Amino acid sequence: MLCRASVSRRRQLVLGIVLCGLALATVLATSGVAIAATTPPRKELLREINRARAAHGVKRLMGSSTLRAAALRHSQDMLARSYFAHTSPSGSTVTHRIEHSGFVYGYSWTAGETIAWGSGSHAAASATITAWLKSPPHRAILLSRGFHWVGIGRNCGRFIGHPDACVWTADFVMRR
Repeated sequence: MLCRASVSRRRQLVLGIVLCGLALATVLATSGVAIAATTPPRKELLREINRARAAHGVKRLMGSSTLRAAALRHSQDMLARSYFAHTSPSGSTVTHRIEHSGFVYGYSWTAGETIAWGSGSHAAASATITAWLKSPPHRAILLSRGFHWVGIGRNCGRFIGHPDACVWTADFVMRR
């Protein structure tokens, strides 16, 4: 009988531990872990770009981490120095940024760049793609059949008096 009581207590202890573990997993899944599982904004924008391209019969773009680094540096620079332009105050252009990324080394290439900024819901990927598609020069870049690669950068913070702004840069490239 002592042996049965021991086994019963062990089962209760194991069951209690399992139930506590499940409760903890449920709490984590509905808090921080769920946030970590969300899609990064740059990937949301790539998905939106490819969705727009598909709707117009254009092949999807492939993301490039090298181009993404160049695009992110440009977004960070615009945010840090409070300007909104394809050419930085120090004269850095999209051509310069892409050449220095190394992505086009040994290739002939063509590039295009789209930039955007917004705050609140206007900073979302869906709002950004909507704005770009309404702008003829941006639309031409987004839907160009020539581009095969894109790097997307987004940086958020205080920008031109807006505390919750995000600045986007998308660098599009065709290598031959």
